[in-house]
Amino acid sequence: MSKHSKEIKVGLVDADLLDKGTRHPNLALLKIAGLLHDNNIDFELIVDSAADITEYDHIFMSKVFTYTVEPMFYLNASEKDKLKFHIGGTGYYANEHDMKIFAAKREEDMLSLEKDSFLCSLRNKYGILQKPFGIDMAHQMPYYDLYKQYVYAKIGDVTGEELRKRRLRYKDYLDFSIGFLTRKCYRHCPFCVNRLEHGVEEYSRLEWFYDKTKPHVYFWDDNFLAAPKRIWKPLLQQLIDGRISFQFRQGLDERQFAESPDGEEMAMMLSKARYHGDYIFAFDNWRDRKVICKALKIWKKYNPKASTKFYLFCGFRQTADDKKRFYVDIRELFQRIKVLMQYGCIGYIMRHEDYNNSPIPNLYVQIARWCNQPAFYKKMSFWEFCYMNQSYWEANLSPAIKETFSFLLSGRQKLKSFEDFMEDVNSGFYNRVKMCRPLATILKAIDMFPEKREEIISMFSYKFCDLNSSQNREENGK
Repeated sequence: MSKHSKEIKVGLVDADLLDKGTRHPNLALLKIAGLLHDNNIDFELIVDSAADITEYDHIFMSKVFTYTVEPMFYLNASEKDKLKFHIGGTGYYANEHDMKIFAAKREEDMLSLEKDSFLCSLRNKYGILQKPFGIDMAHQMPYYDLYKQYVYAKIGDVTGEELRKRRLRYKDYLDFSIGFLTRKCYRHCPFCVNRLEHGVEEYSRLEWFYDKTKPHVYFWDDNFLAAPKRIWKPLLQQLIDGRISFQFRQGLDERQFAESPDGEEMAMMLSKARYHGDYIFAFDNWRDRKVICKALKIWKKYNPKASTKFYLFCGFRQTADDKKRFYVDIRELFQRIKVLMQYGCIGYIMRHEDYNNSPIPNLYVQIARWCNQPAFYKKMSFWEFCYMNQSYWEANLSPAIKETFSFLLSGRQKLKSFEDFMEDVNSGFYNRVKMCRPLATILKAIDMFPEKREEIISMFSYKFCDLNSSQNREENGK
């Protein structure tokens, strides 16, 4: 038993959940809850940003994202009440530019829970023999019911198709065991919290966080395939032999297929796995295109029909006055999309928060709206997607406006070429009928870079079905 009685009460705060919401449970909080549960300590997830915190003896608050705003009960807390808070997470330092400060904050954050004076007073059920008290983050079994009350309150008392839809929205909280098999990475990406690391290490065993009552497992590993073969191969084989449904949520490093001497074996083993959903990789830098293409050929050799998605990072280090950097970022984003289309892969835009500082932030938003929805991405070019927004807008105008502008709207095509659209612009059509924001954003981009007009139109016209068919014909020698 712990040194405390049941009168102690602990509050757990997922700051990201209380601010803008999040699709994923916070793993650190799940593990803290696990330790508290093991020691019969009263605890609860605080789900109201205006909650009364006077009843809690300790409050553990975590945030993952730097843009997350702390809840009002923390911002308005007295100095005395703030002493209750134990605060951590990448959201407090991930954007730190000074590497010495970043390194210090990173180390402090990674070790803070295992050094926490309150947690160190609790019996460690899962830790190594040398650590009878305190939390061992690698060994601690998460308490997966932490978000249960919150989730079921959100789902509500519904049945049938509505229940299925709402439950699907919260599937990460309900259907997945969560953990790390390995930690760290050697790629040194400047936007990543692992940018100062130099290798991949084994971290947890599957059984330390695997709940067999849940249908799936997802892993937060930073770069699983970059681990030494003596680590990744037996772990992957364990998943295959156990017929365990799993996914590496942060993606796998597909460059390993091309760069590692074991790349083909990796691709072959993954083809035998019971993988959940899309295989997720990343194509973050245009300079990696040659190795990406080589890796894709190996991947497609063993997984020709696998649904394959690539995270597409963009918007990093954007500023309002650097138009050249902005154009290069957009251009290289579309060139990466083109490569993925040629190999029949789905893209998924991942915007760094710096995109908000760019000359046209909404262009990133509209590209993400198109690319991140496979139903649109596979059937329409970006231009077609934007124009179809206009057609939808015109079709859903109020009857009064339709009647007023019937002479303009009668016989309108649902889809137009860019040239026909510009005829409407020049004729004054959009002075009378509102232009939708996606089209206005495209027009703004072309006006900003008139010398790049033809290239922009060409990029915005990339179409999955055309490019994928072209690549297939080329590979088949036709």
